[in-house]
Amino acid sequence: MVLHNYTYDPSTMYQPALPDVEFVTSRNGVLVVHRDGTVTSDLADPWHETVKGYNRYEVNGSPYTAYKVAANALWPKFPKGLKVVDHINRDRSWDAWENLRLVDTSLNNLNQYRKGTRGYIHETTEWRDRVNAYRAKKKMRPLYLKEPPRNMYISCLTYKGKRYEFGAFETPQEATTEYLAKKEGFIQDRLRELWSAFLFA
Repeated sequence: MVLHNYTYDPSTMYQPALPDVEFVTSRNGVLVVHRDGTVTSDLADPWHETVKGYNRYEVNGSPYTAYKVAANALWPKFPKGLKVVDHINRDRSWDAWENLRLVDTSLNNLNQYRKGTRGYIHETTEWRDRVNAYRAKKKMRPLYLKEPPRNMYISCLTYKGKRYEFGAFETPQEATTEYLAKKEGFIQDRLRELWSAFLFA
């Protein structure tokens, strides 16, 4: 399926149908961003440094960040809101095309894995009361559950203010494991919805 110069590929989340060759892309035409993420220059080896884990280059006095240069070439058109370039495996130093995708800020935050990430709530009466005490301080409406608290660890994530659940578990470890197993599929499903609407518009 090719529409608007894009190829639908679930494994790479809508990579453009570009040839498997070196791709020159910069304002001065001297920076070469290769498909595997390496960068060279047709004038000389570009000066390189790593800033917060991202590869940054300077050619002819102009600074470039490799993943941004690649993204500008890979996605000249994209769905509204998908303005953040995400490193799929969270390795900021690997700028291979297969490791890049466009996401929104919320999805980008979901793909981060920080120390202490839980991916669950412990749904109990005490938990509900704490939540409602906080909501009362913020003058928000109280939280109402359709059923009594389950006294379980609920594997879940929140995306744009809405909670998505992946199941209820006896232990926090099980809930976190399920969250980590389901999160990437959730991100891809949201991207598939956004890209499909864009491609068929």
